[in-house]
Amino acid sequence: MEHSTTTLKTQLGRFKFHCFSWGEHEEDNVLVLENDQFTDVPLVRVQSACYSAEIFGSLDCDCHAQLSESQRLIGEDGGYLIYMLCDGRGAGLLNKVRGMALGEKEGLDTSDAYRKLGLPQDPRDYARVAEIIKYFDLDRIHLLTNNPRKIEGLESAGITVERVPLEISSTDESRSYLETKANKMGHLLSEFMK
Repeated sequence: MEHSTTTLKTQLGRFKFHCFSWGEHEEDNVLVLENDQFTDVPLVRVQSACYSAEIFGSLDCDCHAQLSESQRLIGEDGGYLIYMLCDGRGAGLLNKVRGMALGEKEGLDTSDAYRKLGLPQDPRDYARVAEIIKYFDLDRIHLLTNNPRKIEGLESAGITVERVPLEISSTDESRSYLETKANKMGHLLSEFMK
């Protein structure tokens, strides 16, 4: 693993900006915003890229809002925003767009579209994230997440995780996507819990 650090000034705070690299491809890099002004146990957000929302402002998911809220909280309270360059929940950008197109054409939700394409719903692996957390000498974190798989992935690496909910209220555009995450993918979203 290679690593380089600089400083990043943002609208939501000043951070140490790290790039951890395991290879030559873009997805082999993991970015980290660090605010080391925390006491005891830091907030940590593990965010996967969602270029359609984070770059182009797509309204059909909560990804941009989760990223902004996480950065705001970490900017205020200290901690680490760990950004994985793996769009489509790790399936890749091309497969994500294929799934979106299939959903649009056949009226499928993201879970069923991935299934029809022969893709796992969430192939992300958190081994590199765990390696980064250990790089910062952390063995206990407060994890901003609604996804039990992230908790399990980090706990299996020996990290003690306390979940901090990061729920964004649905809109007319995002309701279907968030409902799918809750009902078919097990995300802990109180708005859709029965």
